[in-house]
Amino acid sequence: MIFYSHFSLNTLSNCYIIGPDNGGDAIIIDPGMFDTEILSVIEDNHLYLKYILVTHSHESHTKGIKTILKIYDADIFSYRHSIMDVRSNKIRDFIKIDCGQFEVEALETPGHSGDSITFRIDKSLFTGDSLFAGSIGSVPDGFARGLMLSSLKNKIFVYDDDFLIFPGHGPPSKLGIERKFNPELQEED
Repeated sequence: MIFYSHFSLNTLSNCYIIGPDNGGDAIIIDPGMFDTEILSVIEDNHLYLKYILVTHSHESHTKGIKTILKIYDADIFSYRHSIMDVRSNKIRDFIKIDCGQFEVEALETPGHSGDSITFRIDKSLFTGDSLFAGSIGSVPDGFARGLMLSSLKNKIFVYDDDFLIFPGHGPPSKLGIERKFNPELQEED
């Protein structure tokens, strides 16, 4: 498996590219920006962006979509019917998406936004702005915080400690580390 993580200085966010070792149809998660560095990674590895996964509709995670669609014929998967005025395949809790050589499971994790989704690929969780290394996403009020903490507890923390977390911002982590040391989650015990 080819895995590439890209941090954008323009949006201060992460996007991820996943593809088969020998090239072929690939996934991009949260393309907040699409620049020549990302394009080079895709083309140099003989990948073709076929799937765009969006953890939530904030611009720092979607701004690169229209540029991608000028180059690649890709399908968008998100909680919404459209992202950036482009048609999206609307997904819901526990839906499994066949992305070529990869099966992706969608987990609704609302709170930071009403359309927040975490994507699970094997033992990796792409949490968007729901869960970060050492914190959780910002929320507008106590209700949204409770909703997010509940979805994290019931849908994310059901997995083993060795699951990797790839957030929308900041460094990656492991579920066991967050379970034990994340102060935002310790308050709720």
